[in-house]
Amino acid sequence: MRRSHPRPLPLPRVGSSQAPGTSQPRECPRSCRAPGPGVSIGGGTADVSTTGTPSAARDGVAPRNSTTPLPARTDPGCRGGVAPCRTGPCCRPARVAPGVASRPPRRGCPVLTPPPATSRRQGAPSPPRSRSARSRLPGQSARGVSAGRRKWQCRGAAMAEARPLRLLALHGYRQSALRLRQRTGALRKALRGRAELVAIDAPHRLPSSAEDDPDGDDPPRGWWFSGPGTFEAGEAATAPAGLEESLSAVAAALAEHGPFDGLLGFSQGAALAAMVCALRARGDPRFPVAFAVLVAAFASRAPAHGHFYREPIALPSLHVVGDTDAVIAAALSRELAQCFVEPVVLSHPGGHFIPAAAAQKKAYLEFLERFCPGQGQAERPEAGEARERAL
Repeated sequence: MRRSHPRPLPLPRVGSSQAPGTSQPRECPRSCRAPGPGVSIGGGTADVSTTGTPSAARDGVAPRNSTTPLPARTDPGCRGGVAPCRTGPCCRPARVAPGVASRPPRRGCPVLTPPPATSRRQGAPSPPRSRSARSRLPGQSARGVSAGRRKWQCRGAAMAEARPLRLLALHGYRQSALRLRQRTGALRKALRGRAELVAIDAPHRLPSSAEDDPDGDDPPRGWWFSGPGTFEAGEAATAPAGLEESLSAVAAALAEHGPFDGLLGFSQGAALAAMVCALRARGDPRFPVAFAVLVAAFASRAPAHGHFYREPIALPSLHVVGDTDAVIAAALSRELAQCFVEPVVLSHPGGHFIPAAAAQKKAYLEFLERFCPGQGQAERPEAGEARERAL
């Protein structure tokens, strides 16, 4: 039988006081530890000089509280083409806590540098971004952001204002502000949160009739007369009276109870609102309104009022026309609509009243969405002739 030789015990490290036969930690197979001064690796002898050098430094490891730099590596194998072991103390990437200075790497030994931090948590600064880039969606260009801002400009302004549109309401002939409010309950409910109506009384009182309030607390009123104490929409009055007082009353209401965004008129009040729009389009500062909603409106036949309709009225308007209106014929309302620039005509199958059904409510809201509270300006409507909605 072949005689087996006992496995030789590992030799102690140079300068170490560890006795033979005791266990030692696993060393790096590449001999990464730097030798102390006077030690040469690769030969058959080792010359150790212990003068002035601590024992830990002779082992290639600097003492914990020492600032003495380590000697240069002389092992050619550590700088060769051998792959690092990744287990020795010089081949593992150092883990350093944030804000703590790390020990400089040993010269001649490959150092595995961890990848640079890319997140804000690791302390890496994020690249600066412009204001438009911060509000831009992925894949959206700066031009698209500007277009979106213009599209929602009025809606954003309306939310910033935190108030609905305010419309000055003008009642019809032989009516009053209280009666108009009573007859527009469905409309005010349909516009709740979007617009509010503020009605005023006409300056001219009319004699009461059997249909009026017997107590006389709310007498009927009118905006102007075509004859002595009477009015007919289709009459070409030669001497109309009372219009200037009504225009002054509207201007005073806009100044005292404003700001108002637009007008809402019914019957004779709608005809007066159309005259106010004509003056506003000419630049009259007494009437700072941006649009008008005209229900059962008409153009005055009086020759003295012809100057209101000579030029196109460049103000957004919504004309509500009743197909079966027996008081103000639908033809008169459509004739007035042609005096405006790009009017919106809303037809309904009813008569002489302010409609507020679901179809009309949708048309009102679509028209009012074009305007911003307190801005005094409206979004330009689409180019084209008068648009009519047959509902």
